Amino acid sequence: MHHTLHIITWEMLIFPNDITLVISDNTSVQKPTNTQVVSQVTFEPISTMPSRLESETPIVYDVNLPYGVLNKDAYKKLKYPEYLPNFDEIWFDPLKPFHFEDPALRVADKSLPSLLKPDVKLTPIQPRIGTIAEGIQLSNLSDKAKDELAYLISERKVVAFPDQDLIDAGPAVQQEFMNYFGKPNYQPVSGTIRGHPGFHIIHRDGNKEEIARFMEQRLTSTLWHQDVSYEIQPPGYVMLGLLQGPDVGGDTVFASTGEAYR
Repeated sequence: MHHTLHIITWEMLIFPNDITLVISDNTSVQKPTNTQVVSQVTFEPISTMPSRLESETPIVYDVNLPYGVLNKDAYKKLKYPEYLPNFDEIWFDPLKPFHFEDPALRVADKSLPSLLKPDVKLTPIQPRIGTIAEGIQLSNLSDKAKDELAYLISERKVVAFPDQDLIDAGPAVQQEFMNYFGKPNYQPVSGTIRGHPGFHIIHRDGNKEEIARFMEQRLTSTLWHQDVSYEIQPPGYVMLGLLQGPDVGGDTVFASTGEAYR
């Protein structure tokens, strides 16, 4: 079974089924709440009118919190149980400055001949951000083609790759692929895969009631999320994939703050 792969540049982030690679230029991610990825947005009320909510305890939904254990029926419905998040305690030493060489800087021929073969089709999603790349199997790329892939992502910010086999190949193969693009980034605040701390796994089936109560107090089902651009050395490239999602909806929208600044 093959899946869509989108590539983003930030940290080592993998949510299989749709895979995306994106570039980290303080690009914000808009994730509708019917996907598996949710973060909280707050706002200040402009009205001083009393509200029934003022006396109630605020409901906060934290996508990074551990969830309850799935029952057997729910477990059987999972397409990829090997990707279930694990919340074992993991400790990392303080991150020291490190050298990073962007693979995109090694590209001399900007026509990207090793990556863009004659049967490859590139379709822009928007004029300045986003491309769908068809006819590329990421697992088969040479090192030179990976350098050119980095260049393509740096130019288009978000690149989606349909019909990929990296998800079915398993976490170890995905980790090896992403290691080519730089040092993995770890987020010890979320569920991960045992033995693969570079994965950031979001799984929602264990807390549906909490999400429903949270959404009752919101005016929109759209939530914005921005990754770790505050770090001294923020991540460079991210792989994002959807393991299992709704048949309808569940879109992820990317917005470039770099383009907004320009």
